[in-house]
Amino acid sequence: MSKIEVKNLCAEYEDKNGDFQALKDVSFSVGDGEFLSVVGASGCGKTTLLGVLQGIITPSSGSAFIDGLPITGPGTDRAAVFQHYSLFPWMTARDNVAFGIKQAKKGLSKRERHELAHVFLKKVGLSGFGHKYPFQLSGGMQQRAAIARALAMDTDILLMDEPFGAIDAKNRSNMQELLLSLWEGDGDTKKKTVLFVTHDIDEAIYLSDRVIMLGGSPGRVAAEFPVRFPRPRIHSTIRKTGEYGSLRNKLMALFYEENNGLAEEEYTI
Repeated sequence: MSKIEVKNLCAEYEDKNGDFQALKDVSFSVGDGEFLSVVGASGCGKTTLLGVLQGIITPSSGSAFIDGLPITGPGTDRAAVFQHYSLFPWMTARDNVAFGIKQAKKGLSKRERHELAHVFLKKVGLSGFGHKYPFQLSGGMQQRAAIARALAMDTDILLMDEPFGAIDAKNRSNMQELLLSLWEGDGDTKKKTVLFVTHDIDEAIYLSDRVIMLGGSPGRVAAEFPVRFPRPRIHSTIRKTGEYGSLRNKLMALFYEENNGLAEEEYTI
């Protein structure tokens, strides 16, 4: 059984210009323990799709399921990181992470939650910043704190919407490696299921088992591509292979075909 299944999903809402359809007849599945990336231009419905899967957006038609059950609202079986910082401004970084842990791990004491929060803040390079409030952190540091919160919740499913977009190159690479290490587990725990939205085709190839291209407006599944490089992967090594160049070229060509020559500076590669 698929961990996540989306069937004929349509989503529309009202904006200042009237009704707007963000998604049309989107169908795909994500296997248990699979790392799936979704790429596409701004405006093709990627964030709306994650909102449906998180349970905060109700589709206009079609269905979305987790473990065969319809999604009817948010749940503690999934954690989300969005591209806009989602920290509570009245809480410190440590308390923001501890809050997420409290929602997912009801049996832990306050002390245990704070200790675990410290562990994950350290993992994302924020050791010593736990007492800071969001306004005292840079944008990239705020995003790393939000990532720490999602990872510390230790949910079965991670929904991630361009989580590394505001992070500098060095920390972005570190976050990618941390995400992969937690996704793969330690041999005693099963892999998490990750749905990862990104504009970065190189990032999608490096991280994923499979890549889906969303295209058009309203968004639809234009194509999907398996990523067959063995794990663990070394980015600098796989990028030198012909297979990598072929897959990247196919994704790039499809991206521009689907989005009518979007200006290159709007697309990170």
